[in-house]
Amino acid sequence: MTAIVVLGMHRSGTSCLAGMLAAAGAASAGEAVRNWDNARGHREMLDAVRLNEAVLAHSGGHWLAPPVEVRWTDEHAAERDRLLRATVGGRPALLKDPRTLLALPFWRASEVPYRTVGIVRHPLAVARSLESWRGTPLAEGVALWTAHNLRLAGDRARHGDALVDFEQPKAAVVAAVRAAFPELDPAVLAGAYEEQLVHHDDGDAPAIAGLDEAIALYRELSGTRTSPGASGPRTAFPRAELAAFAHLLEGGDAAAACERARIAAAAVADPAAVLVPVVAALVRHRAFAEARGVIIACAPRLDDGLADLLHAKVLLAAGDAAQAARHLEAACAVPRPYHQARHMLPHALREAGRRDEARAALREVAAAALYPHGPLATLAEWTWLDGDPVAARAEMQRAIAAAPLHRRGRLRTRCAEWLIAAGDGAAARRELELAIAEDPAYPRSRELLARFL
Repeated sequence: MTAIVVLGMHRSGTSCLAGMLAAAGAASAGEAVRNWDNARGHREMLDAVRLNEAVLAHSGGHWLAPPVEVRWTDEHAAERDRLLRATVGGRPALLKDPRTLLALPFWRASEVPYRTVGIVRHPLAVARSLESWRGTPLAEGVALWTAHNLRLAGDRARHGDALVDFEQPKAAVVAAVRAAFPELDPAVLAGAYEEQLVHHDDGDAPAIAGLDEAIALYRELSGTRTSPGASGPRTAFPRAELAAFAHLLEGGDAAAACERARIAAAAVADPAAVLVPVVAALVRHRAFAEARGVIIACAPRLDDGLADLLHAKVLLAAGDAAQAARHLEAACAVPRPYHQARHMLPHALREAGRRDEARAALREVAAAALYPHGPLATLAEWTWLDGDPVAARAEMQRAIAAAPLHRRGRLRTRCAEWLIAAGDGAAARRELELAIAEDPAYPRSRELLARFL
C-alpha cells in the first residue's frame, strides 16, 4: 500500500490524471468535490491542501507567489508522513495538489516511500484556462506555469519519474499512465478520461512575455520538438466567437453578444467552459435577462445542477434573493452538488429573510470547507449585524482558532473593531498586537493599532 503523489501545475490535467488513477483502484483521495471549472471534481484531499498551504505560508509564499526557499516544522513533517501512510476507503492515499510542486523539497524529505507521476500541458493552454476561469492575465498565467514547471523539471532530473504529456491525444495519455502503472486496466483508465472536459488550446499564440521560454521548457519536459496543440489533436476553443462576444458586450449590444455566445457554446463538447465566463460577464454588465436566456438555451447540455446554479448567480445579482434561493436549493438537491451552489445558498437564504435556515446551511458549509474559518467568520458577521456583539465576538474567536496563522490578521482586526465599538480598548489592542504578529502583511491591523500609540 503505497501512496501516489501527482505533480503538475493548475489546469494541466492533474484532476483528469487523479481521476484515472482513482477509477482504476490505484489510490483514493476521497470524495471529489465538484466545481463549475471542474465538473468531475479536483480530487484534492483537503488535509494535503491545507498542509501545502501551511508550508508555503511558513516559507513566506503561496501558490501565486512561490517562496524562494521551502521551510517546514516538525509538526508539518509529522502530518506529511501521516498522509503518506494513510489509506482512504482501504486504498493508499492519492495526494494531488498543484501546490505540491512549490513545496517539493518538503515532500522529498520524507522517508515514507511513495510513488510519483507528473503531468504537463502547453503553457499557453494553461494560461488561457486560468484566464477564462479565474480572470488571470495571460502573462501572469505563463509566469505561474514557468514557476511551477521549473520545479517539475528539476525534480524529474533528479528522480526520473514518469511524466504524462496532457497535450497528447487520449490514447497516448492512457498509454503513458499505463506505462507508469502497468498493473492498471487500460480500459478503465480510458473510461475515466473525458475528452469533452478538456478545454482551451495553444493555437494562434499571441506575443506574451516569457511565452517562448515557457514553450521551450514544455518541449524539454514533454520530449516534443513542436507544439502538439498546433497540429490539432483537439478541437480548437472558439476564441474568435468569445472575443466578438466581449467586443459586442462592451459596445452595449448584449443581444448580439449573446448570439455569439450561443455559437461558441454550440462549438464545444462541454458548454460550461463557455457559459460560466459568459454569464459572469453578462452579470457584470447587468444584462440579467440576456444571461438567463443564454442559460436556458444551453441547459439541456449542462450537468445536473449547473443551470440552477447559474440562474441563481444572475438572480442574486439582480436582487431577487427569494427566487435565487429556490434555484440553489434545487442545485444542492442533486446527488453531487457543485461546491459553489453550497456556498451561495446560505447567502441567498439570508437575503431572502430565511435567517435560521441560512445559519444552518452555512454551518454545513463550514464543516466541509477547505478553509472553515471563512464561513465561521461570516456567521460571526451575521451575528454582529443581528445585534448580538458578545456572541459575535465569541463566534469570531472560533473562526480565528480554525484559521491558519497567516490568515488570522484580518479576523483579529475585525474582532478588534468590534471591541473598540464596545469601548474595550485594552482588549482591542491585544487582538491587534496578535494580528500583527501572526499576519504582518495585513495593513489594517497597524492602522488601527496606531490609534493607541
